[in-house]
Amino acid sequence: MTFTKPSVVIVGAGELGAATAVSLLRSGKYGRVTVIDRAAELPAMDAASCDINKVVRFDYMDDDYSVLARRAIDEWNKDEWKGIYHQTGVVVRGLHCEGFTGERVRRTLENVRAKESSIKLLKTPEDFVSLLAPSPDIPVNPPGEEVRGYHNPVGGWANASAAVNKLYEWLRELGGELVPAADMSELLFTPDGRDIRGVKCADGREFTADRVIIALGSWTASHPALKGLMSQGLIVATGQTVAAIQLSPEDAKRYAKIPVSMHHDGSGYYSFPPNETGLVKFALHRAGYLSSTGVPRTATDPEAAAFCEANGLGWIPQESFRDLKHQMSIVYPELAKMPIAYTRMCWYSDVVDGDWVIDYSPEYPSLMIASGGAGHAFKKFLPIIGDLIRARFEDTLDPHHKKKWRITRTPAAEDPARTGMKRKPLDLKTLVRKQELVDGAVLRG
Repeated sequence: MTFTKPSVVIVGAGELGAATAVSLLRSGKYGRVTVIDRAAELPAMDAASCDINKVVRFDYMDDDYSVLARRAIDEWNKDEWKGIYHQTGVVVRGLHCEGFTGERVRRTLENVRAKESSIKLLKTPEDFVSLLAPSPDIPVNPPGEEVRGYHNPVGGWANASAAVNKLYEWLRELGGELVPAADMSELLFTPDGRDIRGVKCADGREFTADRVIIALGSWTASHPALKGLMSQGLIVATGQTVAAIQLSPEDAKRYAKIPVSMHHDGSGYYSFPPNETGLVKFALHRAGYLSSTGVPRTATDPEAAAFCEANGLGWIPQESFRDLKHQMSIVYPELAKMPIAYTRMCWYSDVVDGDWVIDYSPEYPSLMIASGGAGHAFKKFLPIIGDLIRARFEDTLDPHHKKKWRITRTPAAEDPARTGMKRKPLDLKTLVRKQELVDGAVLRG
């Protein structure tokens, strides 16, 4: 008797979808593995996983993620990610903070010190400056005498778009199919209506398989075909603010060896070393902004793009722009005065408690959801996230993580990494004006 290997359709070609496809194909257990995506060009330019860089670190208060991220960094350091992952180290400030913010950083430090012996405590302004300014010609604002933090040399950043393209390369080499411009419009049901047999696209094409995995990222919560499959409000699209400065070749060389810098002091700020083209990205990891429809508002949204163009606006709220510039000035005053090369709203597939959603639909046994990255699924876990999703897909995921990432849970009231932060409605009229982006002034507040 001949047994046919099961087929799989994955909807969404971002990090989670592409990494899962590679893991399934590498296992040799599956036949046809097809990944479809709404975007005509991949990676989709408005996907969170399409970016110049993402932080890679294992600095978590939650030891579950700290253990997994440390394992992922071992994978990032392998030759297959050479040129994509850059281990520049991470400087964290926040040990001086009071209340839960300080406690969170202290508990995070305990976790990382248990896994890495070379962690250095930063107790003086000079400790910070020596790491933040590896070259003497880099102006750095020394922190106040009370500021404390630490340096973790194991960590850095990865070129996000290059990493996803590497997954595409492996997917094709392994015999998988990647289909762009395939916008799912509805699920296809079995004749008895008790299970899912595939998906139908807006152009009428149908993709059928034995199993279906939905990995739509920040479009998961608002997709009409998925209505009722998850608890209301479990996953929400939140826009996070990102900006970048373009350095000259000379300045890029001066700043080339700076570390990733993170302010775990309630601000949510983090910044990167320059990438290969001299762009210095800096961003805020906060509760984020909400669109009125729940659908991400990006440069591919015709209405939003037209409004921004007609009114000379950038892509982030002025409030966030001020905070970004101020936080940058706290560390690198020279960079804070430079014009902004671009702004971006990075849309998270967000979950209030910060835990992912990797689980089967309770109603349909052949349908799985892999989403809820909450702004940290890519940053540390890309090399192993596909294997974790496959483990749940094959029901071999350990019971603890299976429970943690279940789709039926009621999420906690707050993500410990974003305590006290509240989501805000996104009003396009409050976006920063392009002229302010190029003026170079440091805005306080």
